[in-house]
Amino acid sequence: MNTPDASLAALLGLLSFVLSVALYVWTALAVSAMFRKMGEEPWKAWVPFLNTATLLKWGGFSPWLVLLTFIPVAQIVVYVLVVVSAHRINPGFGYGTGMTVLAALLFVVWASILGFGPARWLGARAAGRRVSVAPDPAPSAAPAAAPTAA
Repeated sequence: MNTPDASLAALLGLLSFVLSVALYVWTALAVSAMFRKMGEEPWKAWVPFLNTATLLKWGGFSPWLVLLTFIPVAQIVVYVLVVVSAHRINPGFGYGTGMTVLAALLFVVWASILGFGPARWLGARAAGRRVSVAPDPAPSAAPAAAPTAA
């Protein structure tokens, strides 16, 4: 026989599951849009460990560090590395440290602002060097000297 406590527990369990799936879909859509802007394959945002590995790669870390998530205590290390990666990705979208705090506290909102917002990808800062994806500068206005016939 169902008691009110069992029914409430089942309802809360179902609600928790639905909210978890909705949060995962929202996060994957936002990260997918962010990856698209960065020139990365958008489908990588939907694969659970691959999305974190891709963020680590764009942050200048080895993507293999994502394997640390299988060690319970080391999950904190991966979280810190994802936040540092977000800090390194932010300048590529023209944002600063405030967005890093947002990424640390509300990752899905950070990814939504970068993915769905008006920010354009300006370039990556990988391994301490700035890599620009801007088009080549216009050729100089001075015309080249024409060869003279002797």
